[in-house]
Amino acid sequence: MRKIRIAIVGAGREGSSLYYVFRMKPNVEIVGIADVTGQGLGMDDATQSGVRVSQSLEEIMSMDDLDVIVDTTHQADIAEQIRKLKKTDTQVMEASSVELMVQLGDKKERTEAELFSILGTVNDAVQIVDNDGVVTYVNKAFETITGLPAKDIVGQSIYEKHADSPIVHALRSRQQISGQRYSFANNSKEYNYNATPIVVRDQVVGAIGIFKVLPDIIKLMEELQRSTSIIEGLYERLGQINGFAELNISDVMPIDKMEQIMLRQALTKYGYSVEGKKRASKALNISLATLYNKLKKYQIS
Repeated sequence: MRKIRIAIVGAGREGSSLYYVFRMKPNVEIVGIADVTGQGLGMDDATQSGVRVSQSLEEIMSMDDLDVIVDTTHQADIAEQIRKLKKTDTQVMEASSVELMVQLGDKKERTEAELFSILGTVNDAVQIVDNDGVVTYVNKAFETITGLPAKDIVGQSIYEKHADSPIVHALRSRQQISGQRYSFANNSKEYNYNATPIVVRDQVVGAIGIFKVLPDIIKLMEELQRSTSIIEGLYERLGQINGFAELNISDVMPIDKMEQIMLRQALTKYGYSVEGKKRASKALNISLATLYNKLKKYQIS
């Protein structure tokens, strides 16, 4: 990316201050300083840094590819000379305007830094894309949860990487997406994904997606519901065979029976080993001691 080429006219206190501020900006290159006295503050440092320093305003104004001239002199005759000598495509700004822009720029940078610091500490994965679908940011949790390194994602098109992801739907539809299930191609994990467009002055400038791994307890409950539906179907068929079509699962299956089914589902999924029982208790959101008590109660081994 091409840097903005700037020349400063006047190396007094104000000009010197702006020189040191601009030196810290990665997108700015100071190419020249003009000061009629030749004794301005910081001029020796500027010379050592490769900046052209001159007492001749004409010499600095004649530099090629000069984007902006910053006048810090506050003198009408100097301003008039700059206006006459500058090239057509070179812009002139007074120091006060530049200082305001620098202050606003610094505030924006601080705000962005604070925001990304916050996003970097949250446990949920965060992904941001611009309006063209280019990934501009992922946090550390994104890398941890998905196993995808930031260097392989940032700067890439979301349309090429994950064209069916909720963040793409949010960007295209300009609508918020809530609680959508999604799995990345590189793993079998399922995520609970929320995405929303980023709107600035009524214009969509990108989208942000936030997601986390779908808790095992939810998957387990869904498996239980599927199993219960199968059992209900069997009871319905049994009722029809025996002439009791009105028989309903809720009439014949008490809570402890359903609890047994959940326990067996969890142990089937995670195993009957000690480690498997630890994972099962975590998925069921009960303590390991409670799990053992229930296994003893229902004589499940």
